[in-house]
Amino acid sequence: MSLILLVVVVAAGIVIGTVLNREDEPDDEEAVVVAEGTIGAVAWRVDAVRDVEGDTCAFLFQDGAQLTGSCDVTPQDATIGDATVVFGQAPSGAETVRVELDDGEVVDIDTQDVEGFDTPFYVTTVDGDVDAAALVGDR
Repeated sequence: MSLILLVVVVAAGIVIGTVLNREDEPDDEEAVVVAEGTIGAVAWRVDAVRDVEGDTCAFLFQDGAQLTGSCDVTPQDATIGDATVVFGQAPSGAETVRVELDDGEVVDIDTQDVEGFDTPFYVTTVDGDVDAAALVGDR
């Protein structure tokens, strides 16, 4: 009798554990690391993400937490310490993008293809606290 009770308790524990560990919504997002590094002691990475609606996005993570991003070709940036990460999606087919910073500097950034995504991405770091003002073309 106690053996049967033990089996029932173990089976019930497995079923309850499975139900409690199940996510509310399944994770249908696809993410691939485009680039990663550290600035000072802060780890950062840029991911190419296809969200649950099928949109392609680029997100910057700082120490594992999402900091900023976009699902269009608007250049993105975030200052970490004494440098700024400039990143985003490039127009389809672009091998290089030119990003104008708010201080007037224009940086040329090579794009990279990411497996599973139709659009190229770009990432670079620049010195100082600057904002990415505009994508001024592709080459």
